[in-house]
Amino acid sequence: MDARCPECGRAATLDEGIENVDCPHCGFHAGYEEYLEIMKEKAINMSSDYVPDRPGI
Repeated sequence: MDARCPECGRAATLDEGIENVDCPHCGFHAGYEEYLEIMKEKAINMSSDYVPDRPGI
């Protein structure tokens, strides 16, 4: 199964036991729980950086 690498953005590999995420492109490695925390933090940062392009807000 594939996962998005938080370091380079390319496809990383999620092992069969859903325990580790490894990126063959940049060498990123993390346990699945740690990976989820990293991706959660990235999502929070992306949402806080979002500024709607609407007048009056």
